[in-house]
Amino acid sequence: MKNLKTIIIIVLVAVLGYFAYSLTQNKAGASLAKEGLSEFAIPDTASIDKLILTDTEGNAGITLIRSSNGWESPDKECVQQHMVHLMLNTIKYIKVKSPVSEGSIQTVNKSLMIHHKKVEIYQNGKLAKTWFIGNPTQDQYGTFMLLSDGDKGRSPEPFIMYLPTMHGNLEPRFVTDPLEYECSGIFNYDPENIAEVKVEISSDTLEGFQINALADNVFELKSESGQKIEGFDTLKVRDYLINYRKVHFERHNYILDQKGVDSLLQVTPMQTITVKLKTGESKSVKLYRRKYDYDKLGLDGELLIWDQDRLWVVLEDNTLVAGQYHVFGNLMQNLNYFKLESY
Repeated sequence: MKNLKTIIIIVLVAVLGYFAYSLTQNKAGASLAKEGLSEFAIPDTASIDKLILTDTEGNAGITLIRSSNGWESPDKECVQQHMVHLMLNTIKYIKVKSPVSEGSIQTVNKSLMIHHKKVEIYQNGKLAKTWFIGNPTQDQYGTFMLLSDGDKGRSPEPFIMYLPTMHGNLEPRFVTDPLEYECSGIFNYDPENIAEVKVEISSDTLEGFQINALADNVFELKSESGQKIEGFDTLKVRDYLINYRKVHFERHNYILDQKGVDSLLQVTPMQTITVKLKTGESKSVKLYRRKYDYDKLGLDGELLIWDQDRLWVVLEDNTLVAGQYHVFGNLMQNLNYFKLESY
């Protein structure tokens, strides 16, 4: 009798286990497409209202939302619009170069599971497609990608994708580091809105200055010590203020670790520039020389220490970014620049 009960229990457990397994398989099967999906492109990119990008490399990822002002973060922070437009252009014109050969499907799928960038594309508030972007092909003419459709499910096989207008890997177009999206503008001021510019210089041979806008094209120039300068070139002052219309840093710091940043901040900056607007808004940056992180020889064959093209810029919140002398050099003037020769 006991053996019979044991057999009944075993049978019941087996039956329940079978139904549980079947249910799991049915649910899993519902998320898989019956055949390979290759319709990656979305021609109507104007209907795309959200993008979510993540990866397998540990980056924080980024969510981008379309608003009446363009694309922005969920916190309504400014993002670089050209980066989003590059992705939308790819989404619109991407094409299948070829299927993955049958013998390579399993290998490519495994590779995609280990390394990929995941792009979730929303249309009119609904998840439409999800791209899994993998490595480039050996000849660099295509990129391995897998598609998941919001309605049809996930494709069982990947495809080799490309853009007809370019040669190379598509993966770099989809950036998952949120720092790269931050707007790089530092000074974006109409000269007519500037009330004051103060430039402090650490050099023993050059003196800083302060420009005060008294009225339209009427300025006051002072030395860094506060002495009023009687003879100066008004045209040069006006042209100098125009340089503050569009001042952007190049990129965030990916070179110095925190110890290096702290060490840099202990050094006296080359120049400190402060701009005040007529509205009362004020912004200040500190400029530092930057060492080459590789061996660079000058025209005479000497080893150069200081970067001739780039400098460090410290923003008001102590964020360290890299800037170009091509951009900041126009701001890095001294008092003598504005003085008339007769003075």
